[in-house]
Amino acid sequence: MSDNRKRFRKAGILLVAVCVVIGIVIVMQNRKAQSEENEISASDMEEGKLPEEELSDGELMDAAMETDVPDSDKQCGGYRYKILEDGTVEIIAYEGSETVIFIPAYMENRDVTVIGPEAFKGNERAEQIYLPEEAVEIGEEAFAGCSALRDIYITSKVGRIGKRAIADCPLIEEIVFPEAVSRIEAMTCQGDTGLQQITIQPAVSEIADDAFAGCDALRLVYGEGEFAQNYAQENDFVYVDMERIREEGNLVW
Repeated sequence: MSDNRKRFRKAGILLVAVCVVIGIVIVMQNRKAQSEENEISASDMEEGKLPEEELSDGELMDAAMETDVPDSDKQCGGYRYKILEDGTVEIIAYEGSETVIFIPAYMENRDVTVIGPEAFKGNERAEQIYLPEEAVEIGEEAFAGCSALRDIYITSKVGRIGKRAIADCPLIEEIVFPEAVSRIEAMTCQGDTGLQQITIQPAVSEIADDAFAGCDALRLVYGEGEFAQNYAQENDFVYVDMERIREEGNLVW
């Protein structure tokens, strides 16, 4: 009987020892796995190799800020655009095929304020283009080379129109520069061979010498104020006084 007890006691001790060894092995394996996970280097984080689910929201934001990778252009319909620092939108390019284009007033519930450089350059289909109400700037060559364009409606808040912004558009016959524009830049309408009349607002105080180079059909200058009148006289254009038209109607003719 005592021999049996001794055997059971030895067996129990052996079982406990085996369990302890197994426990130690498991702990060591867990520690090794944890150590391997912790060895992910900072360079891996910068290259985006760390799975997002292993980072907190704050860590994800910090990692994104540290990569210095610029935001890619966004796409909506036929438009490519980007968000500006002031939270508004710049149209970068139009890739649609419409003949009458109403540039969107909003993207992502943000005002569209800038038509970027070359955004519509070389478009061969657009016949009419309407800018959004909150637009304040038209970039250089934004509408240059739009060979089918007949009408462009520039809204009143546009204060800057870049060089060659509406150049080489042979079918445009009339351009009304908005009230916020103070300078008409170089080659703005260069090569618009069908352009017959322009409207110069009172705020305009400077027009580049070659702003209308090659616009051989241009004859009429609508405006009010001394600058517009002097510009017409110096360039041998017929001057039409908008103030008199408002006061006297067709009697001005």
